[in-house]
Amino acid sequence: MPKEHFSDFAESLSVGYAKDQADAGIWPRDEALFKARMTTMELLPDGVATKDHFLWEVMQGKEFVGTLWVFQEGKTYFIYDILIFEAFQNKGLGSDLLVLLEENAKKRGITEISLHAFAHNKRAVHVYKKMGFEVVDITMRKYV
Repeated sequence: MPKEHFSDFAESLSVGYAKDQADAGIWPRDEALFKARMTTMELLPDGVATKDHFLWEVMQGKEFVGTLWVFQEGKTYFIYDILIFEAFQNKGLGSDLLVLLEENAKKRGITEISLHAFAHNKRAVHVYKKMGFEVVDITMRKYV
């Protein structure tokens, strides 16, 4: 990702993350955007140059269709964010992107790809399971 695109990416990422955190009941809605922006700044203090973080713009031909943020730790890739813009969803691009990431991982000696998915994002959970990701941890909550 070109560094001049980072601020737009970071803001869009923060807005989406704030919504997910609030929808999941983790953060109060009125605090969520501030917290999401702070988290983004903490995780990516040097923007696109942050060590071991890869920020890619997803292209289909010459069309910009989404973004992918991956962190490498040892032989593991952790997907922080995968986004296919709404106009391009339901066309298999997310699945195609995961296949490309797996190919990239194998070439780099990566042996594991992991991620976190919010339970309310059923479409994403479905895609990840379809692509071979297994559930390794479940956090549950009961409101009383």
